[in-house]
Amino acid sequence: MRRRTVLAGLPLALAGWPRAARAQAQAHVGALWPFAEGDPEGRVLAEAFHAGLRDHGQPDQRVDDRWTGADRERARLLATELVAAQPQVIFAYLSAQLTAVASLTKQIPIVFVGASNPVRFGYVESLQRPGGNITGFTLYEAPLGGKWVAALKEAVPSLRRVTLLSNLSTEIRGENLYAEPFRTTATALGIEPVVVKIDEAAAIEPIVADLARQGDGGLIVAPGTFSEANGDQIVALTTSLRVPAVFAIRRFAYRGGLMSYGPDPVETVHRAAAYVGRILRGENPATLPVQAPTKFDFIVNLKAARSMGVTISSALLAQADEIVE
Repeated sequence: MRRRTVLAGLPLALAGWPRAARAQAQAHVGALWPFAEGDPEGRVLAEAFHAGLRDHGQPDQRVDDRWTGADRERARLLATELVAAQPQVIFAYLSAQLTAVASLTKQIPIVFVGASNPVRFGYVESLQRPGGNITGFTLYEAPLGGKWVAALKEAVPSLRRVTLLSNLSTEIRGENLYAEPFRTTATALGIEPVVVKIDEAAAIEPIVADLARQGDGGLIVAPGTFSEANGDQIVALTTSLRVPAVFAIRRFAYRGGLMSYGPDPVETVHRAAAYVGRILRGENPATLPVQAPTKFDFIVNLKAARSMGVTISSALLAQADEIVE
């Protein structure tokens, strides 16, 4: 829900920040989301962001939500429009949205959620002191690549080969962020690790079908804009072809995926709204440290396990934060 602002004309008290152009415009916050407009998950996260603003001292703050879907060109177009509208702060959810907007402005403060390894990507100078106009919250870190493999192996001891789906939003200089711990852990567990780069939905089915034909393969669906947009298709394919899979994005375990291991994005988006509120009240993003998730949840879908013929051990179930039955 968009809310009209009563903050028009409020000075942006960031020393050294250009303010003249924005002072003439209606005060507002811009937000870039990697979902189609009306997408249920997108609406849940947007409402968490709006609620976070209300909870952190901005009850009437107008938010200009822009919906990019998984289309990178559309993300660039909407980012350009958003910057031209001169919001006081821009919120960007996931790496593709941050990338689209970060190259367009060094003046407007940007708060992100979901950009992994922002130092290596060059978004910030350091996690403790970002040093520029960008700060925010990570969702996933590289060591998760190993944890996903370990969870899949414990669920399916007969596993011999695991494919990690890679896409542009999870790569740094052509290498998947999670690839090294993924390969190291897989090799230690006697599993053949395979990293497959994918950016088109049409390429998903052949990969899952190949794993199904081998009969001893599993799939890891790393996070990112591509996974957000195509997760339901991957759930349907892995379930129907009986390919065990672990998802980084938790909602796909609720929707029929075998397992997920990752943070709660709703909680992180709510925390990010607190940063936006602090910047609106005059704090400098250069001094607000980039924060990591405070908790990761392991979710097991027993209904999906039964349909795939996978028997989840009591030891693994004991480790689950949630069990979907």
